[in-house]
Amino acid sequence: MKVAILGAAGQTGRVLVEECLRRGHGVIALARDPARVAGSDARIERRRADAFERDSVVAGLAGADAVITTVGKINLRDKRVDLSTAAHRHVLEGMRAHGIRRLIAISSLGALQGVRRPGIRRNLYLYFRRKYYGDMREMEKMVLAEPGLSATVVRAPMLDNGPAEARFELQPDERALPRGIKVSRADLARFILDELDEPRCAGRVIALANPPG
Repeated sequence: MKVAILGAAGQTGRVLVEECLRRGHGVIALARDPARVAGSDARIERRRADAFERDSVVAGLAGADAVITTVGKINLRDKRVDLSTAAHRHVLEGMRAHGIRRLIAISSLGALQGVRRPGIRRNLYLYFRRKYYGDMREMEKMVLAEPGLSATVVRAPMLDNGPAEARFELQPDERALPRGIKVSRADLARFILDELDEPRCAGRVIALANPPG
């Protein structure tokens, strides 16, 4: 299988690339700066794609069998709050153009409307980024409503670079939070590739976190 990963140069994207290769998949690594995509494996095909540039995303998906999206705002001075919907609008157009039917989109627990977390600082963070998370919520609706698409939306909590423990809990109710407050990028990547290899949550929003304690 050849998997296109949008945001392949980011921290989560890099772990997803490694997990794809570990399972024997080829990778189309899409990034604004393809030179920043880590790895020397010949199965990595680097292509330039900017989430806000339609043509680069549509062209970048050519030849893929499935798509994983991991897009997030790093530069908080960038006032555009429509990153998720803009990126996935272009992704869906590219998937239609190239006949791709499988999508796994990484979202955030912040997309849960009215979400509250323990601690003032965390809730202030959610408040000040409420438009950004609202855009994620619209993205979730958009990809799940796309006709003929097998899409899974994975809501992730705070991410860290801990090892893969294969110890995470799923929250299948999109109106509820998992018990944990974080998940390792390695465990997130393993879940996503498991879901890609054997779809169990297609057409759904699923949340996951490493269990507390």
